[in-house]
Amino acid sequence: MPSMAHPEQNRQPTPQAEQVILGVDTHQDMHVAAVITAVGVSVADAAFPTTAVGYRQLLAWARTFRMLHRAGVEAPAHMGRA
Repeated sequence: MPSMAHPEQNRQPTPQAEQVILGVDTHQDMHVAAVITAVGVSVADAAFPTTAVGYRQLLAWARTFRMLHRAGVEAPAHMGRA
C-alpha cells in the first residue's frame, strides 16, 4: 500500500526528459496517486487524505515530476469530484 508519510520513498529514478503519467484512484477517506512512464514502468506512488490540505499535497507532489504528460482521475463525478 502506498505511504502517506513520505511519498518520496516510493520514487524510482527517471530520466529527466522522460514523460510520465499520473493516475489517481479515489476513495472516501484517501486518494492514491501513482506515476508511471509512458511504457508502464512505476515511478512513484503516494496516498493523500480527502481533505483540502490533502488535495493541495497531491497537486504539489504531482508537480514535482518533470514531464507530466497526462493525468487521469477515477470517478470524477463521485469521490474524485473535488
